[in-house]
Amino acid sequence: MMVLSKFNSLPPELIVEIGDYLDACDLYHAFYGLNYHINTILDQQCYRLHVNFVDISKITFDLYCKQILPHINARITSFTLSGSNSSTPGLLSQFLMNFNFSGSIFLNLESFKLIEFTKSDIESLTPHFSGFIHLKNLSIGEYTRLMPFVMNIDELYQENIILPISLRCLAFPYEISDQWIQTSNGISLVEQLHIHYIHINLLAIFLQRFPHIKRLTAVLDDVREPDLLTDDIFRSTEIFHTLRYLNVNIVSNVVFDHFALFLGHTPQLHTLIIEALNPDLPFLEAHRWETILPVNLSSFRFNFAMSLQENPDHLPLFKAFQNNFWISRNWFVRCHLRDHGQYFRLSTTQSSINTILYWPDDEILLDSTLIDIYPHVTHIELWWNLSKSTQSICPHVRSIQFYGANNTEIEPIHPNVCDLLQTPSFQHIIINHNSPISPTRLASLLVKSSDHVHILTCTTDWLHSLFETRDYEWICLLMTMRIRKLILNKESELILSRADLISFTRSFLNLQELTIRLLSTEEMFFILNILRQLTMANIELPNTSLENITDLTEWIQQNTIFHNFTVQKQIIDSNSSKILLWIGSHHDINLLGRNHHLYSNHPIIKEQILENYL
Repeated sequence: MMVLSKFNSLPPELIVEIGDYLDACDLYHAFYGLNYHINTILDQQCYRLHVNFVDISKITFDLYCKQILPHINARITSFTLSGSNSSTPGLLSQFLMNFNFSGSIFLNLESFKLIEFTKSDIESLTPHFSGFIHLKNLSIGEYTRLMPFVMNIDELYQENIILPISLRCLAFPYEISDQWIQTSNGISLVEQLHIHYIHINLLAIFLQRFPHIKRLTAVLDDVREPDLLTDDIFRSTEIFHTLRYLNVNIVSNVVFDHFALFLGHTPQLHTLIIEALNPDLPFLEAHRWETILPVNLSSFRFNFAMSLQENPDHLPLFKAFQNNFWISRNWFVRCHLRDHGQYFRLSTTQSSINTILYWPDDEILLDSTLIDIYPHVTHIELWWNLSKSTQSICPHVRSIQFYGANNTEIEPIHPNVCDLLQTPSFQHIIINHNSPISPTRLASLLVKSSDHVHILTCTTDWLHSLFETRDYEWICLLMTMRIRKLILNKESELILSRADLISFTRSFLNLQELTIRLLSTEEMFFILNILRQLTMANIELPNTSLENITDLTEWIQQNTIFHNFTVQKQIIDSNSSKILLWIGSHHDINLLGRNHHLYSNHPIIKEQILENYL
């Protein structure tokens, strides 16, 4: 009741702002019906609601559709649904079967998004779109990166779909072909457009349907008809003055000269982003770009990868990007080389000084004519097979991320890697979460490294594997001697068990700084009172475990042996918060002395140690 009374006393404006951060159905399910005051605020002042039916259970979905959506449908402005390729397939069809999805029901819908869809999902939705007269944003799919290599053309639409004239942003799985052009009529007011697939000879005539286009992302293929003459590709003299941003993934058969012809129609282009695998060779030639790039272009980014059996010589291609044309515009280019030139990649970078060296297997990063010395490198990502590591010198490296096969075999460490481990600036070992090295391999690296190495970043999954490894005892001793700062990243959902926490405090007894995620305050106080060398702790906890804490300082004083400290709470999201502790000193007591209740009566101690051994 105390929590309710506090929420009830908040100003209506603040309750409305809180509601803006929550899913509308979750908001009504949690608060509607508590009292008349809150009901009035929700019904009369929350008039821009957002609904997200992604990662939702079937039971919750049915409840919301039957009890909440009919009550709030006229005030919903954005709606997100998941399709038949999601973890809960069938929700879309059930939604359309049980609920009237139309512009007469969702009167103020401005944004609609469908993710993890199939073509049949789109076919069931398209008849409804034209009725949404306020719809501004329509997105079918999620597009963080354009990747044409696994595209299924059969899942794309070759016919134009009738959409509301109110649209300003459109992402749709179109394949723009002659068939689409023939079924298209009228002019669209869309300003931002994503299409899955378009043939370059149709690009100009397609954009004529969008005279207000400012941003375009697409996968670009070459001329579909092999007998079409190059001169006929852009018979129109249309100039696309409004286009400012172009992001394309170019299929390998696109001819550079064809792309150059289109680029000549975009004089106001400010940003150009291109990605391609095995493109036409002129795409890799600096002097070709220098003659065709629009004069107003301020940002040019590309990523060209070559993996042919007979690749062109990468070095002259790379050196051609080092002249004043590129440097004066702050367009810096670097080259990655792998497998003795069988694979290389030319890509742009934000800085002329390379600060991160990506180094899988025997890859070499070229950023100067002297390719084996990297004085500005501070971080390296190193492939697990250390006996194959490349000869390079990085005198100022501070951190290395190790990744690869998680096996117990100890392979010879390359002499150059031994030199890196002995570098005075090297302090931080990071264990890759997707492909971690084994605890035994880490131990061999620690043995070879200098005394300056004292920081470890890993996941709770990796720690759990450490505690179960056959050589745990001697690795534990090595951790105790070496590691003073531990960062457990959030890439893993695993939470350490109570048995793991005991092994944890043994392995990291001399920790001075700790970042960790825990389930309860009991676990937090267990760690804080055992690790007597801690000076800083960053601990993430569920909000439910902190909801009754009114005085953080008093709470810490009552449950720890800290003499002086500073504590701060930071809210991460609706589910969790951080407790940040800066610890000055501890009370000088024995474990079972004056504050023995902090140890002997602690659940972890009592359940796991005292009852078994005392």
